[in-house]
Amino acid sequence: MKFLIAILFCLVNVYSFSNNNSVKIFYLDSAQHIIGSDFVSTAELSDFSDQDKKPNPIFQIFRKKQRLNKKITSAVLAFPFPFGIVGLHRIYLGTKPHVPVVYIASLGGVFGILPLIDFCAIIFDKDFDSYRDNGKVLMWIKD
Repeated sequence: MKFLIAILFCLVNVYSFSNNNSVKIFYLDSAQHIIGSDFVSTAELSDFSDQDKKPNPIFQIFRKKQRLNKKITSAVLAFPFPFGIVGLHRIYLGTKPHVPVVYIASLGGVFGILPLIDFCAIIFDKDFDSYRDNGKVLMWIKD
């Protein structure tokens, strides 16, 4: 992999001219022979970088669905039997190491009451991100 990166950097030479600020790009075939070259102005290259700054609507839809899937998965894991009593939903959401130990030591979060409250909080709360990386045992209590 390092060899391919080194070849890429060796074959793509960048020339900056004071008059027109252009970049020379070499085109390679599958045997890595130079088949052509071209000068591209830096203004054309900056047009491509501006496109990255605009939010992509498809990417935003994907992120929304991914967040919803994470919410559903954590709610299923929070259901008291069989996963909620060992705090698996808290491990999935990210927490401090002592929290699952408290769930197990208290016999499944006080006989499944804590995971049931976690389940309801995850399902019905609009602000799901407040439960991620939450180190408190009672994650639904706000500061």
